[in-house]
Amino acid sequence: MDKPMNKKELLDMSDTRYLNIMTIISELSAKERVKEWKTKERDKNLRDLIYHLYAWHQLLLRWLKILGEGGKPALPKEGYTWDDLDALNHEIWLEAQQHPFMDTLERFEMSHQSCMAMIKELPEEAIFKPYYVQFSHPILSLVDGCMADHYHWALTKMNEHYTQKSES
Repeated sequence: MDKPMNKKELLDMSDTRYLNIMTIISELSAKERVKEWKTKERDKNLRDLIYHLYAWHQLLLRWLKILGEGGKPALPKEGYTWDDLDALNHEIWLEAQQHPFMDTLERFEMSHQSCMAMIKELPEEAIFKPYYVQFSHPILSLVDGCMADHYHWALTKMNEHYTQKSES
């Protein structure tokens, strides 16, 4: 999969994949949108998948806010390390169970727009070069991991469970 080489590519890839997700959802019937998937994986339906993206948007927004204020965010979240991703993602899955699909979809739409707006405000070097004194590496992997790359993962999962609609 292609990695963005500049801020414009990051924004374009994120927005294109977001629109692909929304197109697939818009083409699903109400019944298909809430059907349970036959899977042993964590996400058992479209709501779980979309809430997962929303929750990682919230983490990204928190990280960027803390970095912008000169702080150092707990990565990926207070009480978790990158080795604890399964536990963190399970916590997110449990949260998803509290929300109906349409509420989750609205949250995802709003959080996508919030992330895009915040990324647009960042200088290019803040994304692609070690910019923040709190980090010795670029934040591209954090931003891409919660946006374009994460959307690619979601599209792959959606394609597994629905009528092989393709990502353009």
